[in-house]
Amino acid sequence: MIRRLSIAAVAVALVMIAPAYAYGQVVIAPPSIPSTVASKAEVQAAQTAADNAASAAAAAQAAIPVPATTIPTMEAIGGAAGSTNTFRRGDAVQPRISRTVSGTTGSNGQGAVTWPAMQSVPKLTVTSYVASTATTLPPSCYPVAGTVTTTGATIKCYIDQTILGLGLVPRANAAAGVAFDVLALPGS
Repeated sequence: MIRRLSIAAVAVALVMIAPAYAYGQVVIAPPSIPSTVASKAEVQAAQTAADNAASAAAAAQAAIPVPATTIPTMEAIGGAAGSTNTFRRGDAVQPRISRTVSGTTGSNGQGAVTWPAMQSVPKLTVTSYVASTATTLPPSCYPVAGTVTTTGATIKCYIDQTILGLGLVPRANAAAGVAFDVLALPGS
């Protein structure tokens, strides 16, 4: 049986034996030198297997979602399937798509309200908080034309009057002191 020795094992043995020859001593090679050594092809095969295992581990790690580091996106009509490999953290807060504010009209029947900026000029719904009675009708409140922006609006409220025999005369008097709420939704 032929023993294969690696170059490193032979070099170690020679380094150990060389000083002994200089003094005329006989030295036997240490028994720790391996009797078989892997061939170059076997070493390359082992390296390829290790590289493949590292690539598989990296691919598996890349497939695990990581926490998102950005603000969650606003909702959108129709929605969309995401493509990032992140997840929303439990304490993340999604931006609000709508804005709600309250206001009160002044002596001219108008009240200005503001809200945090929106992405587009909103559509408004205005609700007043005055109930109708037998003698008065509830006020009607509307955004003043040209005042609606991405950050606010001016609202004007009217009280309709009933004229006997003639029906309603809309927007007869401006209403002062009317409490109202505004719901602003982004345009679609």
